[in-house]
Amino acid sequence: MRLPFHGDHIGSLLRPDYLQEAKAKAEKKEISEAELQKAEQKAISHIVQRQLDLDIRSLCSGEYDRKVYFAGFFEKLEGFEEVLDAPWDLYRLSAPPIAMLKKAGLKYPMTVVCNGKIRHAESPYLQDWEYLKSCVPKEKWGDCKFTMPPAPYFHLRLAPGKCYSKDTYSNDGEFFADLAKAYQKEFKILHDAGLRSVQIDDPTLAYFCSEDMLDGLRKDGVDPDKLFDTYLKAHNDSLKGRPEGLHLTSNKGNFSKSMHFSDGSYETIAEKFFKTLDYDTFFLEYDSPRAGGFEPLRFLPTHKNVVLGVVTTKSPELEDAQEIKDKVLQAADIIAEGQGRTREEAMRNLGISPQCGFASVGIGAGGMNEEKMFAKLKLVRDIAKELWPGSA
Repeated sequence: MRLPFHGDHIGSLLRPDYLQEAKAKAEKKEISEAELQKAEQKAISHIVQRQLDLDIRSLCSGEYDRKVYFAGFFEKLEGFEEVLDAPWDLYRLSAPPIAMLKKAGLKYPMTVVCNGKIRHAESPYLQDWEYLKSCVPKEKWGDCKFTMPPAPYFHLRLAPGKCYSKDTYSNDGEFFADLAKAYQKEFKILHDAGLRSVQIDDPTLAYFCSEDMLDGLRKDGVDPDKLFDTYLKAHNDSLKGRPEGLHLTSNKGNFSKSMHFSDGSYETIAEKFFKTLDYDTFFLEYDSPRAGGFEPLRFLPTHKNVVLGVVTTKSPELEDAQEIKDKVLQAADIIAEGQGRTREEAMRNLGISPQCGFASVGIGAGGMNEEKMFAKLKLVRDIAKELWPGSA
């Protein structure tokens, strides 16, 4: 499936102060859920209009209606329960985000465990999608993108045996099979309501590039290769029977704050990652040397796309446009050589974006504000129009 846009973004946008304040008050029960929703919808209306005015695509809600980027799905399925102020012994301490936050003395922003059979009784996201599309002219609904967390999200971050009750599921296969059915149902509901692009935000798979995590898994008695295969299958099972015309992307990114959770080239997972996963497009982080070079892109199949995250959200300073264009051409040459195609042919399957969301956990990098954020997004837009004239 062709790329909807050669210049795109991850979907998480910097939140205005009044929305941050409303969320903090709602957490303390100082305002009602209805008052919080009013603030969220006001912010969404504003940020969508700015994207429309500036010709920024894809059109996204900024994830303003969530606590954090991975919220809003699991906790609204039957069988899952949110755990407030979860103790550290609930977590897998070898998982990079858990280890980093614990070391920094911070709490994990949200945790969900499964204590009953998973059932999709009503759509977790339909109401949110309906509000987003109400902010957009009907002829531009196809320009919208909606983000969701991945099936293995909490499975990796929770300690062995903590993700689901053994009284409910006897093994990972049973757990992920029921979870896959919930994803399949949600995709159909959203598609039937007019959504044509879904992005699964999954830094989880990229953590398998981290030797520290792999060592930690082995110490837990877990075979990293088998777990990686389990997660690939969980992704693909979730995508089975997807509605025709639904564009599905996978985003490997890190948090937009200055701290980061994993290092390592994609080389160790690239071939299996690209060739096994049934996504149309992969968003990859490439804003710093810690992601490694473009060489792993040689494994990209000809029918799949890659969006290069070559603009950072971790700093407000603008990148040099020519340097970005040079990087894209370098990546195109590597893809072309691996596929036995020309650079021009490889370019059809390439795009650019920021490397991550601007506020995946609700706050952005120091010095970033709305105007500087949009300067970054306009940079992506303008470079895409130069590199892919008439189709960006």
